[in-house]
Amino acid sequence: MIIVEKSEAILTEKLRDAAVIAACEQCGCCSSACPITGKDDFNIRRIIRHVQLDLVNEMVDSPHPWFCAICGRCEDACPNSVEILAGIRALRQLSPPERVPEGPPCTLACPANVDVPGYLRLIAQGKVDEAYALILEKVPFPGVLGRVCTHPCEDACKREEVNTPIAICSLKRYAADNESGSWQKALRVKDDTAHKVAIIGAGPAGLTAAFYLRKKGHQITVFEALPEPGGMMRFGIPDYRLPKDILRAEIKRIEDIGVEIRTNTKVDSIEKLFEEGYNAAFLAIGAHQGLSIGVDGEDSPRVMEGVTFLREVSLGKRVALGNRVAVIGGGNAAIDSARTALRLGAKEVTVIYRRTRAEMPASPEEIDDALTEGVKIHFLAAPSRIISQDGKVELECIRMQLGTMDASGRPRPEPIKGSEFTISFDTIIAAIGQRPEVPRQFDLATGQGNVIQVNQDTLATSREGVFAGGDAVTGPASVIEAIAAGRRAASSIDKLLGGDGIIDQTLWERPAPEPYTGKRDKGFADLCRVEMPKIPISEAHHSFAEVELGLDTNQATTEAKRCLQCDLELILGRAASPDD
Repeated sequence: MIIVEKSEAILTEKLRDAAVIAACEQCGCCSSACPITGKDDFNIRRIIRHVQLDLVNEMVDSPHPWFCAICGRCEDACPNSVEILAGIRALRQLSPPERVPEGPPCTLACPANVDVPGYLRLIAQGKVDEAYALILEKVPFPGVLGRVCTHPCEDACKREEVNTPIAICSLKRYAADNESGSWQKALRVKDDTAHKVAIIGAGPAGLTAAFYLRKKGHQITVFEALPEPGGMMRFGIPDYRLPKDILRAEIKRIEDIGVEIRTNTKVDSIEKLFEEGYNAAFLAIGAHQGLSIGVDGEDSPRVMEGVTFLREVSLGKRVALGNRVAVIGGGNAAIDSARTALRLGAKEVTVIYRRTRAEMPASPEEIDDALTEGVKIHFLAAPSRIISQDGKVELECIRMQLGTMDASGRPRPEPIKGSEFTISFDTIIAAIGQRPEVPRQFDLATGQGNVIQVNQDTLATSREGVFAGGDAVTGPASVIEAIAAGRRAASSIDKLLGGDGIIDQTLWERPAPEPYTGKRDKGFADLCRVEMPKIPISEAHHSFAEVELGLDTNQATTEAKRCLQCDLELILGRAASPDD
């Protein structure tokens, strides 16, 4: 946030020079749109009123400083196009800010373009079913995303300019946990088109494509090699983050509209699918092959891949770890492996990561929870050799230092010569990444990391009628990114089959906008983010019970009311326009 280090007296003179203050009707639209209204008693409307009434001395004596992000939202909302920021820009010698008119920043940051301000406003109004329906228009897994989404929307949230971002992810979960099912009467499946689509992989990308293609009237069969659908949502995310019953309920909704899911069914031939009458195929096979560490001794039976470890635990298999466990890696899979190891009885779990915490790709909140639960993290260290002896594994590491930026945009870790050290463990879990396993007989063009090469706009592969998306194309990514890929694939496949490619469906009828006055309660800017309640640490160590308990109604409505409602800026301007 830019702090304008000039007195308000100078500012008011600049505003006077702009010769526009007389056009202000004191409607309050500008103050409503401003992200810092209420902070230190700040209010644009009040300041302009003081200028109009020539109460400059009283205004200058006010105790609050002038904070301004120069975002231009006040001017966007003004029905009379008052140049409110003229004085500020003159003082700072700034050009008018560039606008992004496509939508609010949170929605633009969401890969699936969920109407975030819309459903937050509905939650604030106590309309939970309507909020859930609005979310479901863009994603078929609200309950899953409300628990495990990487929430890029929160990173873009303008409320951070005031204090802290809105807990958007937690509010999505609140809507999913408290909806009554009334949205179902609006869910429609179009008449049968007689077209058949084969989807290989029942992860988030595959199931999303299945959901939207089925609603377009196509016959959908999903083939899944594992015993249950869900992909990495089912076999890569532990129950303490995503309970199985939540996932199963949302998958059942997809089956209920007529999607057939065949588990324990591995597809080895795309040609055979077309011979069986399928008109198109979507490959959403994920990235389930763990990467090796690349050091001597990693073939020890006391060393296992992170993705394999998490899958076996999810399948209910007994995994013996011993008391001391090392986890190599810094992503969510590494943190999940470490926290899972604690729940399986390990007394000491240490994550070995070659960079610092600032570069860890794992979600910050997951790292915080791991540390709270007792996981240790050894930064700036990388494995150099593994030695097995007396039923244990000696992990030799070398200390690292950060150098120049690499292709990932992070500083490159460089070994420090002669800094080797050794730690003894019972088990080592390697969670340094995954790659897709693409059968050679599929005859598809692949790129570095064995990912499938596609047209980025349509997700079409090198074979006619075959599309691919999700982790099989991007490498390991997030659930929301896989869902976005499934939506894109559904649109492209529908067009291939003669449809219009429009997969959106209105599940909540929008009423005419209610009059919006822009009024906010006193202290609005100082409202703090509501923290998610969690189970006690003592309980977390002994079971896979869900750690986060969810927001109650009071917490959810309080948090939703912190939203700046960025999407209403244009509505404010239009509502007050004399031409309307």
